[in-house]
Amino acid sequence: MKKRVYTLTTRKVLASMLLVVCLAFGVHGQTELDLENCIKIGLANNLDIKRARNDALVASSNEKQSKYEFWPSVNAFANFNFINGLVIDPTTGTPQTETTQTSSPSIGADVTIFNGMRNHHNLSRNRLIRDAAQYQVNSSEDDTRIFVTAFYLEVLTSKENIKVSQERLNLLNKQLIRAEKRVEVGVENQEQVFNLKSQIARENLRMVNLKNDQDRSKLNLLQLLQLDPSQQYTYATIVVNDEELEEPLEPYGSILEKAMVYSPSLKSADLNIRAGEKDFQIAKTDRLPVVSASASYGSFYSSSNDAEGYLGQLDLNDQKFVGFNLSVPIFNRYRIKNNIQVSKINMLNNELAQEQAELDLINNIQSAYQNLLAAQSTHNAAKENLVALDQSFRFSQTSYNSGNLDFYTYLESLNNKNTGEIELISSKYSFVLRKRILEIYKGNS
Repeated sequence: MKKRVYTLTTRKVLASMLLVVCLAFGVHGQTELDLENCIKIGLANNLDIKRARNDALVASSNEKQSKYEFWPSVNAFANFNFINGLVIDPTTGTPQTETTQTSSPSIGADVTIFNGMRNHHNLSRNRLIRDAAQYQVNSSEDDTRIFVTAFYLEVLTSKENIKVSQERLNLLNKQLIRAEKRVEVGVENQEQVFNLKSQIARENLRMVNLKNDQDRSKLNLLQLLQLDPSQQYTYATIVVNDEELEEPLEPYGSILEKAMVYSPSLKSADLNIRAGEKDFQIAKTDRLPVVSASASYGSFYSSSNDAEGYLGQLDLNDQKFVGFNLSVPIFNRYRIKNNIQVSKINMLNNELAQEQAELDLINNIQSAYQNLLAAQSTHNAAKENLVALDQSFRFSQTSYNSGNLDFYTYLESLNNKNTGEIELISSKYSFVLRKRILEIYKGNS
């Protein structure tokens, strides 16, 4: 007898140790994600944000190049030629017929004195484009925060729905065990057992569908974050206090005003309008004359007069040049006129883009605010409704257990209670989502 007790105890110890090891391995193999961490991962991995940042780098580089356009250009030239045949020696002015070697190194500089303020307008435009590109990065980051928040809350909602379904399933299984015992002692008919088994089967099917929905929600989130779906992740729950759900909301006008001031998309659109105006001014500068200056220093060497040697000839034959150039546009196949017309149309399109950005922002805030109001009112009503449904279910459960209530009335009471729980969960997470979206629109990300 003692040996048997020892064996059972040993088995329990070994089983406990195995369970601990398995749990430890499972925990170690899982990565816990919370909303803030998911947002950080999304901001780091999102391709739209990376492209927007690259565009901002290009715009910054173009703005820097615009500054250099005010500087003169300096170039050095050198050549060494072999000429076979008649050639006029530039050093002596006499014709030569033998093979001649020539070289004419030089250095020159050009600078624009006046081009209708084109360089100034170009610099201003590229500065505006640089700033607009940076605001576009901020706009892409805000969009990512919104998408990640929405997908993360879908995961939590599906998780809570599964929890409600599991509690319902546990309750039905307990009722089934009780009904089977009552059938054994002859105080219950077999119909109740069949009804409970049928309901449990339907609930198991519903549980499978809920888990499939949860898997899809998780996959959507992981794909957005560009994480490996084959890895195991856990998702931290967001704690929402009832006080936060019931407190008065910030007025719509105040939210809209703050969003209009903050909105990076509106700022980007406004800067693009101003950049378009600079494009229009640049197009008009093509009508104006261009004044530039140039200077060069060079020399010439010819083998036909090689008494002084290469360096000696370069020293004797040096040339210095300074010149001024004037270019006046007269007729260029209407290219300037067409460019001006195109720039006007682009200005109009930029204005339409700004109007669209403002309209989109207003519509998004209106929808988010209306959904926030609906979620708050639904939560308050669902909370009161669940209290009543819970009381009704407890009464029905007591009556059913005592045999004073039929199965279908009891089941209807349970269904109503579970529906109320799901509505409360859905309204809670909907409130969190809409409120976070509005905070992002206000710049409180």
